[in-house]
Amino acid sequence: MTSESTRTGQSPAGSTLDALLGDYYEHLAREDAQNYPTELLRARAVHHWEVARTRTPRTPNIEIRNEAGRSVVYIVTDDMPFLVDSVTAELVRQHSAIHLEVHPLLVVSRDRDTNELIGVTRVHGGDGARPGAADETVTQVESWIAIEIEPANDDARPALVAGLAKVLGDVRAAIEDWQAMRTKAVQIADALGDVAHAEGIQEIKQAQDLLRWLDRDNFTFLGYREYDLETVDGEDVLSIRDGSGLGLLRFTDDGHQIQHLTDAGRLKARERSALVITKANSRSSVHRPAYFDYIGIKSFDADGNVRGEQRFIGLFAATAYTSSVRDVPILREKVDAVMAQAGFPPGSHSGKELLGILETYPRDELFQIDVPTLFTTALAIQRLQERRRTRLFLRPDVYGRFMTALVYFPRDRYTTAVRLRIEKELRDTFHAESVDFEARMTESALARLFFRIRLQKNDTVGVVDAAALEHRLVMAVRSWPEGIGEKLRESYPLEAAERLSELWSEAFPASYRVDYELEEALEDIGRFEAGAAAAAAARAAGTGPAK
Repeated sequence: MTSESTRTGQSPAGSTLDALLGDYYEHLAREDAQNYPTELLRARAVHHWEVARTRTPRTPNIEIRNEAGRSVVYIVTDDMPFLVDSVTAELVRQHSAIHLEVHPLLVVSRDRDTNELIGVTRVHGGDGARPGAADETVTQVESWIAIEIEPANDDARPALVAGLAKVLGDVRAAIEDWQAMRTKAVQIADALGDVAHAEGIQEIKQAQDLLRWLDRDNFTFLGYREYDLETVDGEDVLSIRDGSGLGLLRFTDDGHQIQHLTDAGRLKARERSALVITKANSRSSVHRPAYFDYIGIKSFDADGNVRGEQRFIGLFAATAYTSSVRDVPILREKVDAVMAQAGFPPGSHSGKELLGILETYPRDELFQIDVPTLFTTALAIQRLQERRRTRLFLRPDVYGRFMTALVYFPRDRYTTAVRLRIEKELRDTFHAESVDFEARMTESALARLFFRIRLQKNDTVGVVDAAALEHRLVMAVRSWPEGIGEKLRESYPLEAAERLSELWSEAFPASYRVDYELEEALEDIGRFEAGAAAAAAARAAGTGPAK
């Protein structure tokens, strides 16, 4: 699709514009198209063409254009996996509400010397980068992304552009080094078979199985780096091996060549075990904004002592969460160990029940938890059965960066307000930097909430009274009538408390229950009762209005 007008850098016109519009909006839903004037849609496509007019190879074009009551983010870049979800995650991170997304994949012809746009058409099977006629042009697949957001002011736009540019650079780094990282995983798995004195090192076989399983599309490899374990000024540290970084770990600031470890981290670093699985302390900018999954494989010297670490960061694929625990390396060994320790007869009701608990255990947590803690927690969950009670299970991360909390409580008590009250108790108790949660609701009488609590940097969590915290969660889970009754009995004589409870337990609307705490409701009841008593006294004295 070419014309003289496009060769001179002008906007498309006539039949060229019609063809562009057809390709550009090919996948726009009918109901979305009906919400916008045709002229506005045409103008946006033309402007996107202008944004794409000249583009340096391997470099994205990003522009934010304001319209009446909205802004539109225009991006032109080489087509790569994870573009749209990474871009939208960055916009959400910067609190930009998204209203419409258009993402055509286009085969683009450009002048080889000037990088000027010559023509576009939609992607057909087999399209890809290739030379044009007489090698004067290059043709490649590009992603043109247009996202309508809330109006972005002059202060917000530079941060949005910078954030999007970083994210697109991260996507490129991860995709370009993807195969190299997968190759590293297989090479490390093979090398573990040759480790000296392997008989004294834990989890070598499990690490080999895990790495090969990750390579079978069960892990999104996003970064890799190698470290040497050294002692500097009497302190064990991890120092980066120059040139070892891949993907998002390609580059490191000169001032951060050494990674200092927490007390727990130093003990873990010297431990003669091959494998470390945990969460990294930063979120992914690629694919989805979850905390990176961190897979560390230790390297050993000729005496079988730890000399360093080979670290992968990325995200477990969906299969890691949907497969049976019996089919996932590391998990199957943990589950077998717990089942053996429990000692239930094969095929028994109790054995099947325990296996069901392990199958549905939060999968990220299952990768990280040690067998003794898993055994204790799983059996305590099993003993809950269908009893309507609230239980809390805490587990600190081995590096002191996270605390995880598993909360069970009566299913009919689950509301957003209850979940937020539980989260607030956890946030306040652990001075959390952030809290992520997952909810599980089944036909069981109990609901389950799993919280991953990111601790403040360099914050050391002291001894937490888990029983006292669990009691506070019991209070947070109470139904509103129960809570009102308890608060009134704490503050009034029994007869008055019963009268007020009957009057007020269901009196507060749902909106009030979300926005206010029980203590505030008690204050409002007190004010109302005091006002009513004063009015009654005034009437009795003949100074107030008649009833």
